[in-house]
Amino acid sequence: MGFFTKALLVLLVFAFAGLIYVAKLAVLYIGMDILNVGWRLFRQGSLKFGRLALRPYISIRNFQIVEPKSAGGDVLFSANLSVVESPLRGLFSGNKVVVAVHEATMFLHLDSNGSPRWMNLLAAVDAVKDVEATLPAPVSLEEGNEGDTRKSEKESESASMSDKKFNRRFSLSKSSKSTKVKSSRKLSVVPYKRVPFTADVSAYILRLYLRESLLELPEHAALIVGDNLKVKGALGLPNVALYADAAPGYDSAWCSNADHWPTASTTTGRPLYPIVLDAQAENCTLHVQGWRTTTGLLLQQPISMSLNFTPALAKFALREMHPLLGSAVGLQGDSSLHMTLEPLQLHLPADCYTVRIQPMKLVIGSNAFLSSIMGLLKLNKMQSTNVEAWTSTVEADIFQNGQIISKRMDVLLGSSLGSCKGVHVIMWGHVDTVDDVLDMTLGIPADTLAATGIKELPSDYVLPVPVKGTPQAPNVNWGRAVGQLTELSIKRQVTKGLPWLSNVISSFGGPSLDMTDYSTAPPLVGKLPWEAQDAQHGGVALGADLTEL
Repeated sequence: MGFFTKALLVLLVFAFAGLIYVAKLAVLYIGMDILNVGWRLFRQGSLKFGRLALRPYISIRNFQIVEPKSAGGDVLFSANLSVVESPLRGLFSGNKVVVAVHEATMFLHLDSNGSPRWMNLLAAVDAVKDVEATLPAPVSLEEGNEGDTRKSEKESESASMSDKKFNRRFSLSKSSKSTKVKSSRKLSVVPYKRVPFTADVSAYILRLYLRESLLELPEHAALIVGDNLKVKGALGLPNVALYADAAPGYDSAWCSNADHWPTASTTTGRPLYPIVLDAQAENCTLHVQGWRTTTGLLLQQPISMSLNFTPALAKFALREMHPLLGSAVGLQGDSSLHMTLEPLQLHLPADCYTVRIQPMKLVIGSNAFLSSIMGLLKLNKMQSTNVEAWTSTVEADIFQNGQIISKRMDVLLGSSLGSCKGVHVIMWGHVDTVDDVLDMTLGIPADTLAATGIKELPSDYVLPVPVKGTPQAPNVNWGRAVGQLTELSIKRQVTKGLPWLSNVISSFGGPSLDMTDYSTAPPLVGKLPWEAQDAQHGGVALGADLTEL
């Protein structure tokens, strides 16, 4: 073997060893999972950059992440990047490398079906996978009109069937074997707004700083979140441990032992490394912790959030879940709403998310819907003033196709009205936010009915009043509701004073006056906060004689 042949072999060996070392450094700095995702994005043409410089520092000008041309080719992220604390030769030492991201703009846009475009991009390279849910069919206006033409004696039965459909929808939403139901309409054009944000994220041996950056997201979300968004996070077990050491009161024990991580599954994937993320803005704080998996992000616990009360929060969030809360003008006591967001099977992304808001003390502004409720209950003094409203836990299932299933919400209205210590009402039902259709039930429970003079009803009795229309303008046939109250009052008086008359009327084809079969509300979410206070202080007295007002 000649000299040149030997020299060539030595060079090839050194070159191969160098490639292995560079690959090892790449995995060390960036991580195999991020490298795999980056490679797939590069192959489909989603990673672009203008100019690359290696000296004196590595820098990339006009770095972009774009959608594939088949999806429109829109830019989802653009920035200039530079290594600021380690020159080129410092990379080979394995030291921490700090990367500054300048003039970054991230676009959190939605497609015509309401799906986040970032999720579509990551799904296209098999980086994430939805946990699917059985979605409820959109509410039909014709169905609502049919309900208004039914006879009054069948309304209670109709409401009872509505409760059964409600429970059936909820149980189906937990099914993992399903067929997606698309909305009957495409989403209208969504306006967007840019929010200034900064970030500090440790990922393996890289530390990313984003300064003077902009986040472009749907306008209603931007108004709820507020300006000056600050994000801090950590990826990988060592970084999460350091993050926990620097954060007072934070414990990383949930991820410290890899043997106790969740087991792999076909729906939530296999855990790869832990992630912690905290965000704070003018009106919002958020905390996320979980594991990056082969299918997305598996949360260790639901996402926790605190939101300052704003008109945008009432208009774009609370009203969509319960129209009664859409006219809220403020909070009493605490200035923030405390809530959790739980995706299906604690996996992101998912087709269904459950929102839970802790009990609130709100001030509800005067509106037609609230005034009509008070008029029905003969509370005319409450029609022209703001009303205090104390809610139970507010819970709703929100589906990607724009459907919302609002669980039972109990509200104590007007708890500061002199001798009246509060009016208890209940709401639950279904909202189609795409077609803007409301299909809910207003429930008047036995304690409130007793205050209007209809007493000695079963404690779980609820008089159902159908609510149609839109979240902005709920529509109730109040004449029929008055008829329901009158019929209930007569039924109660007859069954109490002349029980034999009920059988006589039924035998001649009249309406049944039997009180043993009646409608109830769905199960209560949590506990009634005013009952807990009453147990401690004896403060809230339901059942005052409201007819005196």
